[in-house]
Amino acid sequence: MRKRINILLDLFFIVLGVYLISIGTNIFLLPHKMTTGGASGIATILYYTLNIPMGLSIVIINLPLFVISIYKFGFKFSFKTIAATILLSIFLEVFKYNDIIENSPTDLFTSCIFGGILTGLGLSIVFKAGASTGGSDLLAQIIFKMIRVEKLSNILIIIEVVIISSIIIVFKDINIGLYSLVALFISTKVIDLVFSGVDYVKVVTIITKKTDKIIEPILNDLKRGATVTNSLGAHSKEEITTITCIITRPQIAKIRSIIHDNDSDAIMYITSAIEATGNGFDDKR
Repeated sequence: MRKRINILLDLFFIVLGVYLISIGTNIFLLPHKMTTGGASGIATILYYTLNIPMGLSIVIINLPLFVISIYKFGFKFSFKTIAATILLSIFLEVFKYNDIIENSPTDLFTSCIFGGILTGLGLSIVFKAGASTGGSDLLAQIIFKMIRVEKLSNILIIIEVVIISSIIIVFKDINIGLYSLVALFISTKVIDLVFSGVDYVKVVTIITKKTDKIIEPILNDLKRGATVTNSLGAHSKEEITTITCIITRPQIAKIRSIIHDNDSDAIMYITSAIEATGNGFDDKR
């Protein structure tokens, strides 16, 4: 019963988040040829140059990424992302809001602000459900998994810069590119604030009896170290393990998913840290 409720909640958040992204894109970003990067950036170019529907482009762009993701991460990890991406493609075509755009057009500055806020809010809700909308996020994870790169954020930044630079070149308008960068910055900051508050680094403590099942994905999927301490339950007198690790905000949903999938009886609590230095945390997003 509890598992079904969690699945329904995840589905609700995915639908809500994707709907907000579609609003931000269709009302504010797409009419001005702006983007926050990712597959939607490429889809924007194809929409204006070849008149290909944006939703269709996003599905086609993500198809090879889905195949690689299933191969590298497994279907269970990829399912929510595939569902969210397909749903986004449908929403982008169903919810056009042409009357609103024609009767109350917005300027570039207003559009980049509200487009960034809505897409950032939508993405943060989708992330909380343990999914993403594919595109650059999924591509960055695949590249990070396939080659030796120290920071996932560096891959993501390169991808977004290439896409927004392409927007400038294709449309021959630097203003569109600059405002797209502003929208991307706002979207990122909204995700930072909404996803888990204003604190950047999180200290996670997990009390579990299934140490190996929890440790393995922390080391391999999150690429984080951990400290393991053997403990004794005060009431049960049973041997338990306390796992402590330091993560960043975007990894909170993933570690929750790890606990839920591998030991639903585990106790986990997360506290905030002002700063973390050392391997994996210097200048790392």
